Amino acid sequence: MLQLYVFNPVPKLRLLSGLFFKGSKRILGNFSDSKQIASLQESTCLQEDILARDPDYYSDSHKGFCSFQVENTLFKVHQVILAREPSAFSDMFCLPRPANSRDVEGTDEKPVFLTDTVREFRDFLWALYAPPNELFLETEIDRLLNVAALANKYCLSSLEGWTIERIYSLAQDPTSPLSLHSAPLDICGRLLDMAILCDHEKLQNLVTQFLISRTLWYNVSPDVVLAIAEKHDLRTLIGVCYYRQLISLERLSSRRSSHVTQTVFLESMDIEKRMCFIAAHNSLLQLWESIRAVPPTLSCQGCPSHMDCEAAWQSMWYSACQMDEMLRPSSADVLGRMKALMLGLRKAMADTHCMTLQCKMAALEAITETRDEVIEGLVTHFMKPI
Repeated sequence: MLQLYVFNPVPKLRLLSGLFFKGSKRILGNFSDSKQIASLQESTCLQEDILARDPDYYSDSHKGFCSFQVENTLFKVHQVILAREPSAFSDMFCLPRPANSRDVEGTDEKPVFLTDTVREFRDFLWALYAPPNELFLETEIDRLLNVAALANKYCLSSLEGWTIERIYSLAQDPTSPLSLHSAPLDICGRLLDMAILCDHEKLQNLVTQFLISRTLWYNVSPDVVLAIAEKHDLRTLIGVCYYRQLISLERLSSRRSSHVTQTVFLESMDIEKRMCFIAAHNSLLQLWESIRAVPPTLSCQGCPSHMDCEAAWQSMWYSACQMDEMLRPSSADVLGRMKALMLGLRKAMADTHCMTLQCKMAALEAITETRDEVIEGLVTHFMKPI
C-alpha cells in the first residue's frame, strides 16, 4: 500500500518569518528602508584588494566557508561553526543559492555585509572558536559583553545564555575583575543594557541595586546614573536620582540658626522642574513627619516579654527622634535622617537590657524595611500633580 505523508509548511514558515523579522530588526537597527542600507553598503563597501583580511579569522580555503565584511575588514569563517545551533546564520545558509556563482553572497568578491564593529565581531568569533578551558576562564568584561550582544543579535540562544550567566557570576563575585564594587559607571550602564536586552532579571536587579546604593550613600553623580535609569524607565532608580539632586540643592541658611536648611535652585534649572522639586520637597517633609510619629511594629514571635520590649522600643524610638539630626527644619533628607536614626537606635538597644535579643533583631529589621519602602516610593513624590 502506498503511504502518503502530508507536510504542513505553515509552522516552519511562521518560525522562519519570526526569526527573520527578529534578526533583520537587530541587524538593520534603525534603518527605515532598503535604500538606506544600499547607501551604507555602497559608501563603505571596498574592493577585495583593499579590504584588510583579519589575521585570526580569515582562511584561504573556499569550500565550506563564508566571507563577511565588517567595517573595512574581511572575515572568512567556517559555516559549520556559525551554524552549529539554530540562528540567523543557519537560516541564511539554508536559503536557496543562485545558479550564477557571481551572484552568491558570502564570497570574497561579494561578502556578507555586517553593521558590527571589528572588535565586536572578532570577540564573537573568538567565543565560537575558543576551546572550553579558555572560554570558561575568560574575565575580560568588554569581550564578554560583545559576545553576549552579538549572540543575542544573531539569535544564538545557548551562547547568549552561557555568556550572560558568566557575566552575572563575575559581577556578584567581589574577588573577580568584573566585581561591581570596582566597576565604573559606564560598565554598569552596559551591564544593565545587556541584562535587559537578554532578559536576565537577576543581573538587572543586581546592577540596579548597586546603582541605587552608590547614588544614595557614595559620592556618585546622580546625573550620570539618571541617564542610565531613564534609558530603561527604571522608576525606583529614577526616584533615587531625583532625590539626590534635590538633597544636593539644600544649603544651610545664613539668616537663621545653622540647623535650618533651604533649597537653592541652580539658574540652569527650568521652572517646571523647580515646581516639581518644590512639590517633592513638601511631600518628603510630610513623609518624615508620618515616619517619626509612629514607630514600626515589632514582629517577634516567641518572645516571653514582648509587651515590655514593645514599650521599650517605642520609648527609644521617640527619644531617638529628638536628636539634633532629626530636628533639622526644612530638610527633605528623609533617608539621611533615617540613617542617623538607625545609628542612634542601635546604640540605645546595645545599652539597654529592657529588650530581648529577638526583639532587638526584629526592631532593626523593621526599620530597614521602612527605609527600603521609602526608597522604593521616592519616585512618587516627584510625580504628584502640582
